[in-house]
Amino acid sequence: MRLDYVAKRVTLFIASVWVAATVNFVLPRVEPGRVGRGGLVWDQYLSYLGDCLRLDFGYSSSNYPTRVNDLIAAALPWTLALLVTATLLAWVLGCLLGGLLAWPGSPAFLRAVGPPILALQALPYYLFGLLLMSVFVFRLKLLPLMGGYTAGTFPGLRLDFAVDLVYHAILPALSIILVAMGGWGLLTRGLVVTSLEEDYMLFAEAKGLRTHTLFFSYALRNALPPR
Repeated sequence: MRLDYVAKRVTLFIASVWVAATVNFVLPRVEPGRVGRGGLVWDQYLSYLGDCLRLDFGYSSSNYPTRVNDLIAAALPWTLALLVTATLLAWVLGCLLGGLLAWPGSPAFLRAVGPPILALQALPYYLFGLLLMSVFVFRLKLLPLMGGYTAGTFPGLRLDFAVDLVYHAILPALSIILVAMGGWGLLTRGLVVTSLEEDYMLFAEAKGLRTHTLFFSYALRNALPPR
């Protein structure tokens, strides 16, 4: 990976964080009746940016007097567990889908549902998550709106708590898995198409190996992108 590419990605990340922080500061202050003097607002903005750089996010307006850092610390383990699990599932399912879409003998139904899933990689996770919420939360009322588990439940190594965790994780996990699957699937599909023309594939076919061996052990295994 070239250094200029890394520099561009880091710069884009910093710019995105700065824009998000600025929007978070400005929106509450442009409400009717809350527009302050220019100099005062500018001083508040500089103080706000300084606190953000020190990772001091102050008090939560919705859960006062709880500090934002405490809320983040409480949610971080659940978020990391969800993100790691969903990312691994997206990698496995996306690579398998992309490989099957490139394989000549893949089932017909995959060729029908595969392209729409690949197209999802162009959507941001949060926008697709809002779409899923509108369908499964507000319209069908099948999934919970928020939370890692039901309010009032005591966490523990119990089957009912594990089921509750999975139930609350379905919606955010779907938004991550389906969008990420599209990216991994598109990449793997191109790699498998290329590998089908390689000499080792022609040699394996000439040996008369079974189809699933050709697919998993030769085409897909040698085309898998890194995690």
